[in-house]
Amino acid sequence: MSTRNQNGNAFLYILIAVILFGALMFAISRSQDSDDSSTELDEGRVTVSANEILGYAASVTNAISQMQAAGAQNSDIDFIMPFEATFNDPPTISKLFHPDGGGLNYKTLPTNAIEDDSAGLDPSYYVGRFNSVEWTPSTTPDVLFVAYEITTPVCEALNLKLRNDATIPTVGGDTLDNLFIDDRLHAGSNADFEIANCADCEEIPALCVQNAAGKKLFYSVLEAE
Repeated sequence: MSTRNQNGNAFLYILIAVILFGALMFAISRSQDSDDSSTELDEGRVTVSANEILGYAASVTNAISQMQAAGAQNSDIDFIMPFEATFNDPPTISKLFHPDGGGLNYKTLPTNAIEDDSAGLDPSYYVGRFNSVEWTPSTTPDVLFVAYEITTPVCEALNLKLRNDATIPTVGGDTLDNLFIDDRLHAGSNADFEIANCADCEEIPALCVQNAAGKKLFYSVLEAE
């Protein structure tokens, strides 16, 4: 084989190697871009879910304010949930979620926010006036809004938005159901939410918390009495 042919073949091999290396680098780059896009998409969904929860809490507050403007006292408002059997039983005018009363549209939790442990109450929104939060002005029951059984990323996003700190405090001394959800809907008995249950919650009107097992909920004191 001539020297010219040998040089030509060597150049061709080098060219092929360069092309293959370029193709490999392009594939790696596309893979990294795909991973980044997936991460950004997941983060975006978490942010949207957290905003939806905060937005719905604001909607509940607005509906309560409208009922108060019409002359209702907090003690007059019926927080019966639309899925309860007696929801349509009269009188309906004082019912927050009923079209005859507050007319609040009941929503379900954002799908991406749900973390269901398949035990007890379903992941959902719950609103009620059934206990007193220790650091509110009196021992009169306060109005609580709850997003029950939500994921860790959404819980952290809520706390980051509200407190600039993603830390999730742990609640003890009683069950989350007893402290945050009307016992009409579960087998336990309601208990006042006290500083002893969560020292990190003191004076915090809205926060995402967890129990020792890692079940999480977001609470908001809508009406402190």
